[in-house]
Amino acid sequence: MSRLSPSGHGSLLFAAAYGAGTALAFLPALDWPGVIVPLALLALVPIGVAPRARTRLTRVLVPLLLGATAAAGHRLCDPLPRLLTAWSEHGRCPGETPVELQGRLIDFEALPEGRLALLLRVRRYAIAGPVPLSGRVRGPVVARLTVPLPESSPDLGLRPGERLELTARIGPPRSFRNPGAFDYAAYLKAAGIDLVGSVKNWRLIRVAPGSWEWIYGILPGARRAIVAALARAAGEGDASTVSFLAALLVGERQNLPTDLEEKLLGAGVFHIIALSGFNVALIAALTSSLLRWFPMPPATRRALLALTVTAYWAIARSSGSMARATLMALLYLGGGVLGRRVSGLGAMSAASVLLLIVNPFWIRDAGFQLSLAATLGILVLAPPDGFFASRDRPAGADRGWTAWTRSISIRVRDSLGVSAAALAGTALVTARHFQTLTPIALVANLFAVPIASLLLVLGVVASIVEPWAHQVAVGLLIGCRVLVQSLERLCGFLAGASWGSFFVVPPQRILVLTGLVSVVAMGIGARAVRRLALLLFACLLAAVVMIGRLGPPCGRLEMVMIDVGQGDAVLVRYPAGTTMLIDAGGFAHSQFDVGAKVVAPALRALGILRLDVLAITHAHRDHIGGAPAILKQFSPRAVWLGRMPPGEWRVDELERLAAERGIPVVSPRRGVRLRLDATDLEVLNPGRGVAAAGPASNNDSLVLRLSYRERSVLLTGDLEEAIESVLVREDRNLAADLLKVGHHGSRTSTSPPFLARVRPRLAAISVGEVNPWGHPNTEVLSRLTAAGVVVLTTAHDGAVRLSTDGRSGWAVERLSVKAAPVPETFRTGQDSGE
Repeated sequence: MSRLSPSGHGSLLFAAAYGAGTALAFLPALDWPGVIVPLALLALVPIGVAPRARTRLTRVLVPLLLGATAAAGHRLCDPLPRLLTAWSEHGRCPGETPVELQGRLIDFEALPEGRLALLLRVRRYAIAGPVPLSGRVRGPVVARLTVPLPESSPDLGLRPGERLELTARIGPPRSFRNPGAFDYAAYLKAAGIDLVGSVKNWRLIRVAPGSWEWIYGILPGARRAIVAALARAAGEGDASTVSFLAALLVGERQNLPTDLEEKLLGAGVFHIIALSGFNVALIAALTSSLLRWFPMPPATRRALLALTVTAYWAIARSSGSMARATLMALLYLGGGVLGRRVSGLGAMSAASVLLLIVNPFWIRDAGFQLSLAATLGILVLAPPDGFFASRDRPAGADRGWTAWTRSISIRVRDSLGVSAAALAGTALVTARHFQTLTPIALVANLFAVPIASLLLVLGVVASIVEPWAHQVAVGLLIGCRVLVQSLERLCGFLAGASWGSFFVVPPQRILVLTGLVSVVAMGIGARAVRRLALLLFACLLAAVVMIGRLGPPCGRLEMVMIDVGQGDAVLVRYPAGTTMLIDAGGFAHSQFDVGAKVVAPALRALGILRLDVLAITHAHRDHIGGAPAILKQFSPRAVWLGRMPPGEWRVDELERLAAERGIPVVSPRRGVRLRLDATDLEVLNPGRGVAAAGPASNNDSLVLRLSYRERSVLLTGDLEEAIESVLVREDRNLAADLLKVGHHGSRTSTSPPFLARVRPRLAAISVGEVNPWGHPNTEVLSRLTAAGVVVLTTAHDGAVRLSTDGRSGWAVERLSVKAAPVPETFRTGQDSGE
């Protein structure tokens, strides 16, 4: 028999249909089948005496249309597009033109590298120019602005609730336009942030006198007071424990050590510090235990419990999963007050719909999706009284040691069952958003969840008692330190298992949603339905694991320009499947890991799980910065280096990582010729004319020319005019149909004699949309256009794939244009007429 009632199935179906309608409002029409088909399958899942399939299909239409209409209404009422249109018509360039802003400070947070992030609710704006533009913002628009802190002070003395006047360069958030890229704009929109930007200097911020409204500072002040109390109790030198507790209690994760974060991710237990139902349930349980010491009516106890849970939600950092769990708890408590039983599935469905009505952008948030998937898996697969509890054993059948052993065994097996249920619900969602599968989480949750539960209780108690009993809080933090260190060691040990956590190619949306439907089917209906659902789910998981590991050769020479902002990352895929990544991007003066967070996801979305060659052209940060992460995650069979300055720490780190993994490091030089997969490869630089010593230089760049049948491509790194002239004088064969323009289109590269020798028909430039160097240079662009060259840039086109069979011209596909019915291509061969 099913554990799910027809009413529970009906509430789930309504919520799924409403969520599907909300999602359709944000998707291009070509992606709609990937949502509608799984929804239809869910409606067709047979259960008990539920209405006939045709009736259920009809019933999903109403919530589907309601969700789509409500989300479309939100988008139409959004004041941001009208504001940006007004600014654009005035000639403002996003991220470049300074804008004077007035608004209320909502919150702020300290960032690494001596910066502060301000959340400002914008009220008024002014843009200077020949015709000044100013006005009032109609509707809620929130900007996140970063500002450098003065060296002499850790903060600016600002208080939430103050009205600020400042000058900033702002614009809508921009995601890296690559396949598989994290949708940063959607993430911020779900959190209520519309614009991002920076203030050049803290002196450009002015506080309007007498403007403070204290009510804005209550919740952020409480959150900071909790973190400050933990820091005082821990003392100096224990930042790791404080940062972990701050993340666990109130969602302050910006100071979490990177190595600890990687171990939690590798063990599949990062969810313990992602605010969700786990935190809400523990806070509710702790509060309930305390309230039992005081005699009061049940209704009063439930009301106080509801107030506590709501206060915790308000104080902690906002997240969709936290909001969903809090609403579920309030629905449970409200049902208890009214004497009504609220089912778990009904509470989850109602909470999800309410959240999407208020903020439909949550549907695009990965954390919200994972929280729903985990809760769904537990509710439909894990029985409320446990997997292994025996109701038939007579009382007293087990005594002493036997009873204790049996009790522990049942608890461990039930924990494994709940962990497996949550993992089944989240596996495919995690594979899509984070490109990993972590079966080791089944084991890791056995110790991670109890340790995190104890840490949360100790952290809450320590933060409360610290102002009155400092030494007690100190003792509690010592215990927390031991627990955090134990958790870190255990997670590090499990994360080291190669089978425990591994990367996968992200599955398509329809596959993920079909997998969730199969999870629901495994928990309801007749035995035959469950078996079929289990078989389907196993097949889907197997497909996700195998995709990218059995990829056939493409038979074409491909070059993919990955969008890494102001930097380079070029993937070359040879006709028989050999892969080479040339550079891995990187940001100067930033801890953001472009390799791990931009290049690696793009490679996996392109179906690549292992590289044959990682080539780094030279030692500048925007080329080598992401290389360590790529080496760790893709284990290339060889590393190629251009001229590298001795003692450069980034190079030393890369060589150390390669040595630890037994990966050979070679330094190809001018004149080397190889043949890879029927493709001729020639090394044109480094060579004569390149300095043998000294700091890193653009002319250190590794330059490669690839020829496949009748087509060729020239990859120049950051090569500048001085070495371009050397290659021209040496009469090197530079002819190429496709040119990767040197140094991001700078005026120091692509000199007229060099361009005349290359004679390209296509040129690709990797460049940031907004950069302080003015790349690509207008003179270089004019030179290319005058030569009849078609120019593509990652700033304008996003990630671009160029491929050829060696005879016809290069086909161009803009990988970031998901709405196009067919890949946008054009030919550069003689048969194209260009």
